Amino acid sequence: MTPNAETTQPTVTRLVRELPDLLRQHRIPGLSIGICTSEEIVWTAGFGTIDLNSEIPVTSRTRFGVQSCSKMFTASIAMALVEDGVVTLDEPITTYLPDFRVGSRFEARPERKITLRHLLSHTAGFTHEAPVGSNYAVGRASFDAHCESIGQTWLRFPVGHHYEYSNLGIDLAGYLLQRVTGIPFPHLAAKCVFEPLALDRTSFDLRVIKADRDRARGHGRGGRNVPTTVPMLAAGGLYTTVDDACRYLQFHLGGGATQQMYPIPFAPDDQPYGYGLGIVTMEHNGVLVRGHSGGGFGFLSDMYWAPHDDLGVVVLTNSVDHPLQWSLVADIFSELITPRPIPKPALPEPVVDLNCRISGTYVGRGNDVAVVELDDKDRSRGSCTFNGIRHDIRITGRREFAELSANQQYRILDDKYLQRCSDGHTLYRNDVPAHDHNVPAPDGLWNRTYVTRAQGVPITHCTLVRKSGLFLAICTDVGATTSITLRLYEHGDGLFFTSTGEALDVTRTPPTLANVPLSPAGSQRRPHPVDGQRTSRSRSLTSG
Repeated sequence: MTPNAETTQPTVTRLVRELPDLLRQHRIPGLSIGICTSEEIVWTAGFGTIDLNSEIPVTSRTRFGVQSCSKMFTASIAMALVEDGVVTLDEPITTYLPDFRVGSRFEARPERKITLRHLLSHTAGFTHEAPVGSNYAVGRASFDAHCESIGQTWLRFPVGHHYEYSNLGIDLAGYLLQRVTGIPFPHLAAKCVFEPLALDRTSFDLRVIKADRDRARGHGRGGRNVPTTVPMLAAGGLYTTVDDACRYLQFHLGGGATQQMYPIPFAPDDQPYGYGLGIVTMEHNGVLVRGHSGGGFGFLSDMYWAPHDDLGVVVLTNSVDHPLQWSLVADIFSELITPRPIPKPALPEPVVDLNCRISGTYVGRGNDVAVVELDDKDRSRGSCTFNGIRHDIRITGRREFAELSANQQYRILDDKYLQRCSDGHTLYRNDVPAHDHNVPAPDGLWNRTYVTRAQGVPITHCTLVRKSGLFLAICTDVGATTSITLRLYEHGDGLFFTSTGEALDVTRTPPTLANVPLSPAGSQRRPHPVDGQRTSRSRSLTSG
């Protein structure tokens, strides 16, 4: 049964009663929330205020920064231009950006293989931060300058090999569309998407956003103020309202968006979920759900819809210091859509292969760590420890295994990557030989500890170690008790790469890791209390 005002009323009543207490409990200044179907916006409302120090109430027309939810809108702009024949998804980007270059250890002239489809699906191989304008140092750079600096980066893996979330691909896509049309990106967005959908309170235009009095102010951890303008425009610079966001979800629920946005590019046939063109497809309680989340610079946002159940939910907040991201949306879906039992497919039979190549340690985004080991006595079985929690596994091939408790299948790619078959989530082999990591007295660049800062606030300690013929980077989030040790591989001329594909450039002053400056840990800088854009639970460099 399609949700409507009557069937959603108990949920709306509960939310109206509970949300003010949740805002007080988590010190969230303001929140906007909405429920919609393809035919109607069932309910939208605002709670709290636009700022901790303001009495201006949040309404359903208050603008919020939506951070990475911007990526959906950027993909929609691209698809509008694809439908108009202005660009194509599978033409090399050098057709549109003939001067663009990017570094790669894997192939010569990789930019000649990268397409708009790669950029929109995070499969081009880009790292997450650019040398100019990043989550670590916003600066005053323009969107153009930020995008032009992407050519100074190095790809983490071969073009099209797998999915890895990256702001740079989406920003470069927006820059490409701007260059091809000759129209500034904010105006292009309005022409292609906002005006046709009557999204009159949605904008990438920083001047319009800053001049708006009915605009929520972002709050970092502890209620700190954060920048309003960031150069990562196409990937995270959008402001919108819950009313407009619901209209955008209706565009998808009603079949107005092109179906090309939803399939997972370059995915194997056995991968049902993952990242399409600017849109995540996943499963919740047996229900197919699409959408995106965003977080950083003082805002958390969720925009999701269940296409087969004709239901969309939006939650926007102007604080990053709370645990409600996705959970509120998930609760509403669970209340309004009957969960469906998920039939578990039969796992492949166990095999014994003396040449099995799955054992190892793997590291991924957000400091995810997996340790895969074979059983000494039964070579058809073993264990996989995910972030300290051990799971039994069944060996199903030379480079494949099944995690039994979650009925998940995994594969090893090229002996370097561990990939979850259901959604393409990938970790990188990081087999560091066991030895003493105690760091001796500082000796030039090596055996020395550095710190990364986001807008002046210390985020990660990184110790560069050269010992026993190995180059290592030991990374620890500030305040954390555990660290990640990454193997470094020398590429030549002062350039190294971590096992996760990030570039360490020691020829620069200061040296950079993943394009983020490494300052000596003893150096003092006046802190500027700002939180950068959150793209994972950890902001450590090891997460990419």
